[in-house]
This record gives sequence, structure tokens and C-alpha cells, in this order.
Amino acid sequence: MAKLIPARHSFRLQPHHRTSYGALAFILLVIGVFLLFISQTADGAVVNPQASSVGIAATVPGPPPSSAATIISPANGSHTSTSLITVRGTCIPGLIISIYSNDIFIGSTICSSSGSYSLQVSLFDGVNILIARDTDALGQNGPDSASVTVTYDAPSLALPGSSLVGHQLFLQSNTPTRGGEPGDSIAWQVTIVGGTPPYALSWNWGDGNSTLVSEQSEGPVTTNHVYTRAGTYRVTVQATDAAGNAAFIQMVMIVNGPVTGTATTTKIDPTILASAWPIYILACLFVLVFYIGERRELRKLRKQHLLVSSF
Repeated sequence: MAKLIPARHSFRLQPHHRTSYGALAFILLVIGVFLLFISQTADGAVVNPQASSVGIAATVPGPPPSSAATIISPANGSHTSTSLITVRGTCIPGLIISIYSNDIFIGSTICSSSGSYSLQVSLFDGVNILIARDTDALGQNGPDSASVTVTYDAPSLALPGSSLVGHQLFLQSNTPTRGGEPGDSIAWQVTIVGGTPPYALSWNWGDGNSTLVSEQSEGPVTTNHVYTRAGTYRVTVQATDAAGNAAFIQMVMIVNGPVTGTATTTKIDPTILASAWPIYILACLFVLVFYIGERRELRKLRKQHLLVSSF
């Protein structure tokens, strides 16, 4: 026959093998963060475009370029007998570099990843004071470079077999860079100055396409082009007059990717979220009540243990 042997309680808290309040608290915290996230997502989810609404895309400008580009070539104080020269220098990669002669824009290009640029420009007769100006994609200008003086010693512009003397042919533009979207018809304007009419203008759009335009007199000329892909393109225009004189100008075209409205919807029913929060709060209270109850029982056991030990 089995015999029961009485044993005294030690009044010590035995190891708990079924509940880990630390793990429960962590799980509840994760669930709470998830519910908060999907609640905010559901509240902020809209369908774009909506009736009587417009989509707006904005870019917050940063500080303008703080470092000036440099002109390394041509050398300061040099002379040349050709109006078309190459300007080289250093710059911040990715910026647009515009060259000005006597405060008149004569060409622009993109600074390469190596921090340098090279650009062909046409000079005015006589003294040309060149500066380089860097511009970011938002149109913010940095400081001008140190000026470089170059003198163009123009030859006689007499027409072959004629006593008629022409004057220098030059191309001007007020737009160092343009921006647009794929599919847009982008209008570029240059102004023919001087030379002997008629003129032939060759536009190279930088995307493998070119346009040839004939003009009978000097003045502004507008030509349109459509880009099919986003990217940065070098647009070059070369003019030739009846005397065989040539002028050249290069500009930069930035084609942005199209801004498309995409429908953004939430698959979570708001009524489910409305019921999920009360359940979550009850679960937190349920765990908290059990934790507090266990702590109270522990304090009672310790108090009883101290009373028994005092006898």
C-alpha cells in the first residue's frame, strides 16, 4: 500500500514554465506598431487622380552650387585667328556649365563624372572676356569663374569674286538649358546675328535626330523637337551664311521622366481596424492583470514565508 508522506511548503516561487511576460510584451508591442502603421496607411491612402483634384509634383531646392567652375583653356591673354575655339576647365560633376563672352551666353554643356568639361564656342570679333558659370538642375547658379580674356583677330570677310564685305556671323540664345517631358514639342530659339544671307541652320538634337532649316534673313529662328525618352541631351546648332562663314552654339536639354498618377488603394477594411484596436487593448489589459495578480501572490507568499520563519 502506498503511503503519503506530508511535505512542508517552502514558500518559494517555483520556476514558471508556461508564461514569459517579456516575450508577451514584445509581441504586443510589435502588434501595436503594425496596427498603428496600417491605420496611418489606410487614413492616408487616396485614389489619384480624383474628381476636382490635381496632382502636384514638387522638388524642394537645396543650396545652390558653392564652388565656381574654372577655365583652363584657352590661356588668359591669348589670341586666335579662328572664331570657333574649345573651352576646357574643371567643375562639379553633373552641373550645367554655361560659357559667357562679354556677358553674352555662347554655349553650355554638362560637367562630366571626372569633374571636367569641354565645349566649342564661337567668339566675337576682338576682345572676348570669358567666364564659366555652373548651374544645378533646379536652375540655381553658383559663383562665376575667374575671367579669361581671349582676342579673336578676325580675317577679312570679303565674298569670293565680289567687292562686298560682310560682317561676322554669330548665333545667340537666351536659353542655356531647357526642360520638358517625353512627348512634348520643345521649342528652341536662336538668333542669327550678322553674316551674309541666306543662312542654313543645322540642328543636332543629341538623340540621333537632326533638322536643317533655311532662313532668308537674320533674326530669331524657332525650331521644335520632340524627345521620346528622358535624359540629358546636348543640342548643337550650326549656321552657315552665303559667304561660307560658320557660327556654332551648344545648349543643354533635360528631359524628365513623365509624372504619372497611379491609383493607390488600401485592401484593409476600416471596420476591421475599428474592431482590432479594442481587441488589442483588451489583450494588453488581460496580460497586465495576470502579471499584477502574479506579483501580488508572490508578495503574499514572501510575507507568509517571513512570518513562518520568525517562529
